[in-house]
Amino acid sequence: MKFDPKILSIVIPTYKRPKPLIRLLKSIDGSKVEGFQVEIVVADNDPKASANDVLTEFMKTNKTPLTHVHVPEPGVSNARNGALDAAKGRYILFIDDDMEADKDWAQTLALGALEWDATLAFGPAIAVMPNADNPLYEYMQPLFSRVRDYKTGLIDEGIATGNCFLDRGKESLPEPVFDPALNHSGGEDDALFNHLISQNAKIAWIEKAVTLEHVPVSRATKRYVWRRNFAFGQAPTKEAAENGIAGLPKVIMWMLVGIAQIGIYSLFWLMSKLRKDPKSVYHFGRLAQGVGKFFWTDRLSPKLYGV
Repeated sequence: MKFDPKILSIVIPTYKRPKPLIRLLKSIDGSKVEGFQVEIVVADNDPKASANDVLTEFMKTNKTPLTHVHVPEPGVSNARNGALDAAKGRYILFIDDDMEADKDWAQTLALGALEWDATLAFGPAIAVMPNADNPLYEYMQPLFSRVRDYKTGLIDEGIATGNCFLDRGKESLPEPVFDPALNHSGGEDDALFNHLISQNAKIAWIEKAVTLEHVPVSRATKRYVWRRNFAFGQAPTKEAAENGIAGLPKVIMWMLVGIAQIGIYSLFWLMSKLRKDPKSVYHFGRLAQGVGKFFWTDRLSPKLYGV
């Protein structure tokens, strides 16, 4: 498939979040990127097409051209692949339906990535908790945010698909781009990033390309904090295991890192729990990451998407 190098496609997978989706669309509608025509592509992954009504209403007044596709089989990879199939641009900006973009986000991220000749680029995603009065939320917030200490420039890691630039015209991409085997566990973005890193793709961090990620009440719980961070912890060990015997040293290394994290953060968590310190939830999340690094097999992976 040929991509238009003059089109920048903002790609949004959505699943049963019509109101957050409209909040996101309002934040990016009318986005201008110098030298490019901007389009928005929304892939509705709800079998019942719950986004249809709000999108129909939104498209009566939108400034940026919008394409709406229905991808009825739930799964995060299915949704992203369906949106990519409909996107015309060589250059893709990924953003999720629970996010909101800064005013100049699209221009800042896209032109920043091009300045560094990057195949992938990322910016900060700052979590917004649902209730400022809950003392636990202050310490949950860093666990939901994706912020790095990098200055703008080239880096050596992939971050996450929410707030991500992809140039489809450089290295070869998998087919399909996102692995359907990871539809419900997540990690489909890491698999893509590793595929590109293996081809020496350049990766950039654009610190001023800021987005917000709104955390719903249903996810601002200790149970979800554990599941989310357990899955994050599994990722590096699973990635190493995919390399077979060659990856065994890194599997062992990450499992040892996990053991160290378990030892450190179980102690921190217990001490803060006994003091009734709300920071205990942060230590709880970091403990979950350590446990995930050690118990990394697919059989133990939590199902976070589309179920």
